[in-house]
Amino acid sequence: MRLVLGVDEAGYGPNLGPLVVAVSAWAVESRLEVLDGLEPFAPEFQAASWTPKSAFIPFGDSKKIYQSGKGLAGLNFAMRFFESIFEGKPPQKRPWFELDPLAQEDLARVESHPWYHPRKPGSGLARAPHAARHSAREAKDPCDENSEASCRCAREKLLKLGVRLIGFRLRILDEAHFNECVDRLGNKSDVLGDISLQLAWKVLGECMDFHSWKGIEIYCDRQGGRKKYAGLLSQTFERSHRESQVPFCSVVTESQKTSVYSMRHAGIATSIRFQVHGDSLFPPAAASMVAKWARESLMERFNGYWREVVGPGLKPTAGYAVDAARFARDIEPWITKLAIEKNQWWRQK
Repeated sequence: MRLVLGVDEAGYGPNLGPLVVAVSAWAVESRLEVLDGLEPFAPEFQAASWTPKSAFIPFGDSKKIYQSGKGLAGLNFAMRFFESIFEGKPPQKRPWFELDPLAQEDLARVESHPWYHPRKPGSGLARAPHAARHSAREAKDPCDENSEASCRCAREKLLKLGVRLIGFRLRILDEAHFNECVDRLGNKSDVLGDISLQLAWKVLGECMDFHSWKGIEIYCDRQGGRKKYAGLLSQTFERSHRESQVPFCSVVTESQKTSVYSMRHAGIATSIRFQVHGDSLFPPAAASMVAKWARESLMERFNGYWREVVGPGLKPTAGYAVDAARFARDIEPWITKLAIEKNQWWRQK
């Protein structure tokens, strides 16, 4: 059985809102080739916009599933499905698709900002204002009656493929913490690489006693034009395993589209791949969806807070470039009145 991890992010480019990095962990009991992409998962899983009448589980690049202005229904549905197939060890109290269990390391810091504080005490991300209001805790099955058949078929497809979900983990960098990390590391590319790999090594460590793995595979969506990762892999491993010797990282290939490395972790052959459009592969695709779901849910909190401050006429923002500048102008009088320093709410790079 192989341990397969996928790494992806949401919110790398915006000036407003958090950067979210996610790692998905899977046990693969078959010879399924990850590089075959999402084709083996079709038609039960599709990278497409979802409605309650859809006869599939949304699965793939989150940009093909989530559409701004149409709410989080598709991503929420996928999250509830993920929860229904979760086989983590030891068993966790459900529902675990909420901010607390997924991003424990960052929760207190993120929610200390009033624009990320839950609108209601104890509310989870799955109950965002414009999303489906019933949670996994409240439903007998994570899929409603109209979608029960597609959920059942999807579970059967995963069983046939020999694929089991064993965990997710998130890191959430609010604007202030993001700025601190950029100041420390020099640029946001290094911040993303550092946070992503630190999280991957952490999840890898958590999964090591889950099974006697025959091999380990880590797939990452590549950002920007960076091609060389061997040094970053060794540096982040060293910081994550202070009591362990850093394994030798061998370069397999470093090309325009793909960078691949090999090493031995705990005596197990381990490969790490950074690939352009990595979210076309199922492990990073799942991470992409969870990261996008968390970021957009937090952006609903963000926009909800500023509507309460400024008034209902404030147009919400997704946080990107031109519209972020517009939003900043709209809230500027209240920012001044509240005496909030810019580096607390605006990402400098």
